Amino acid sequence: MAFKPQESTTASSLTLTNNQQSPGSMVSITIDDNNNSDQSKKFKFFPYIFSCCGFQQFINSKRINSIDILYAIGSLLAVLGCVWQLIDVSRIYFAYDTNVNVMFERETAVEIPGVTICMDLFKVANEEYLEEHYSKQLKQFVEYEEKEDKYGAYEKLFKNLTLYEILNNATHSSETIFNECRVIKPIAFEDHEKDDYINCTLISSIHESINDARKCFSIGLQLKNESDDLFHIDHDITIRDNGFPLYEIGLFNKYIDSPMIFMHSRMIPFLGFIGGQTNGFRVNNTRSSFQLFNYVKTINDLLEPPFKSNCRHYEEIGYKSLMHCMNHCKSDFFIHNYGGQHGDVPTDNSYNLHLYFAPSNYKEDKNLDKIMSKKCLATCSKRQECHSEFYTISMMDDIERKPLQNLYEFDVYFSTTANTHYKHQPRMEFVEFICFYASTISLWFGFSIVAFSRSVVHLIHQNSLAKAKRNSSISGIDQKNPNDNSKLEIM
Repeated sequence: MAFKPQESTTASSLTLTNNQQSPGSMVSITIDDNNNSDQSKKFKFFPYIFSCCGFQQFINSKRINSIDILYAIGSLLAVLGCVWQLIDVSRIYFAYDTNVNVMFERETAVEIPGVTICMDLFKVANEEYLEEHYSKQLKQFVEYEEKEDKYGAYEKLFKNLTLYEILNNATHSSETIFNECRVIKPIAFEDHEKDDYINCTLISSIHESINDARKCFSIGLQLKNESDDLFHIDHDITIRDNGFPLYEIGLFNKYIDSPMIFMHSRMIPFLGFIGGQTNGFRVNNTRSSFQLFNYVKTINDLLEPPFKSNCRHYEEIGYKSLMHCMNHCKSDFFIHNYGGQHGDVPTDNSYNLHLYFAPSNYKEDKNLDKIMSKKCLATCSKRQECHSEFYTISMMDDIERKPLQNLYEFDVYFSTTANTHYKHQPRMEFVEFICFYASTISLWFGFSIVAFSRSVVHLIHQNSLAKAKRNSSISGIDQKNPNDNSKLEIM
């Protein structure tokens, strides 16, 4: 007996199946939950994008006309032009080139520079100490016995003395060499010092160092993270009277012979000729008793990688600059290979002083210096320090010595010339890079933040409407068909 299916009052499709293989006939009624009219109105992303690009005719009629071809050619040209311009802008930015801004600046608060005075090592020998402790060795030298050249005898003696003995005992200290050292009081002393000048040692101790020919005394160094207020002076060069000396320094003439005066950054210890500090001024203290000096300051600021200036902060590896690192590396090389200190490296109490100077013929070997420098690249590299300062000293006046004057004095005046500041900056800043990208896309496609935001909001709104309509259609079908089974089989 076959059952005749009843007509459905719903919008779902009905399927009649008659299985001839089974003993009895089977009728299958299937309810289709998909709403065709809802599917036709569902929002589609890619057709929307095509219509935005001018292909509305193609979307609607599935045909391409001349207008669509023109739109396609125009869109292709716009894409190619945009890509070319974006690549060109990216090439400029990712080259990491720098522009150098040259600025001429007058200091509104003067920064105290470092001053180093170097003199003959054997002229500053502590003769009383040597007579007391090394008289037997000195008498073995002909120069000393015949009183022809006692300084030559001291030179021979010093080759057999440790660095510690030479630096701290066999030569005079700054307390003996200096008659006075005064500097204009910095900001840190303005509230509790009445005098305009204070002793140099109040801002930092006088730093002493030696090489195998000279002993040097450095003033005004900031090597131990002291406060900047100790080294800044409240003096605006632009509007103030600059006829005041910054430094007033006096030395006892009998201990010096044609000393050299250097000016350098206070942040770096004296490095000597081997460290690139060759801008010294040699004075004739036998002819002059008083001299006035001025200086010019040059500042160089570089950028770290990935920029091509490729600078380095050497404080991160325990040094003050590239050449400070190289000096220590060359010192270690000499100690390891020759058992003594490099004769040209200014040696202070931060080095191992229980050694001797290595023979001078090693330091004069240019090929050896090339080998050392190449070996030290592994530790120090070739990268310049990110901030560096250079000083050029010049004489303003010279007063001849008069009889019975036993002092040599010199004053260092404020720099009345504007400092030259070379500052490297990115050829293109990151914010410029982003602006170029945004403006390029807007130029070729007419996009803007407002239009893009409205498009996104429109897409979200259209999707929400389509989803809501689909959900309402499904719920309507469920209400008309309370039975959850979507497929009814009648055996």
